[in-house]
Amino acid sequence: MLQLKIIALYNTPVTIPCYTRAKWKIIVKNMIQQMNGRCCINNQTIIGIDLRFCEITQLNISQPVFSEVEILDLRDNEYEKLTPEELINFLKLNYLYLPQHIPCPGGNSSWNFTNRDNNMTTCLDQLNPCESLNISCGEPDNAKCHHLGPGTAKCICCPGHFGYKCLNDGEFPTAIFGSAVVCPTIVLSIALWFIQGRDVYKINI
Repeated sequence: MLQLKIIALYNTPVTIPCYTRAKWKIIVKNMIQQMNGRCCINNQTIIGIDLRFCEITQLNISQPVFSEVEILDLRDNEYEKLTPEELINFLKLNYLYLPQHIPCPGGNSSWNFTNRDNNMTTCLDQLNPCESLNISCGEPDNAKCHHLGPGTAKCICCPGHFGYKCLNDGEFPTAIFGSAVVCPTIVLSIALWFIQGRDVYKINI
């Protein structure tokens, strides 16, 4: 089994023992960009990754260097399922090509265009689920919906709010919470030490 190796360096951003990039070279040429290894580069920024024929079974390229990726090709791999969690932080991903049996992550509601034919699954123009699904995070002044990637969103409390549904005003009482946890733990530990310390077994040699 070949191993996917990601290196976050400009000169060799993706090193991988795969083959044939002919079609990708045409895509990159049409975009007036350049190929470097398995990557399409624009001003030292990775905007496309070609990972076909690499026997990949799990995607693990969540490093910040890939946050600008717009094109990702995973066709012709042994993928069984691609989850939205594997694409967190891919906010600019608008061209995703998958093996035919894998649906677009997040479903049709996460993409402007999806298509499955005999050769591949195509997912184009990523949608913001906060907008496309009209996700409500409660009171608008308390929390906001944040787009994390294809089919993934999270409600995050606004500054000055915390707790369940961000309904509590102010900041989370870290000091009080820490004291409430640490103090009883220390007292209990001391009590157990005194109790168990009296039961000392002497070994006669």
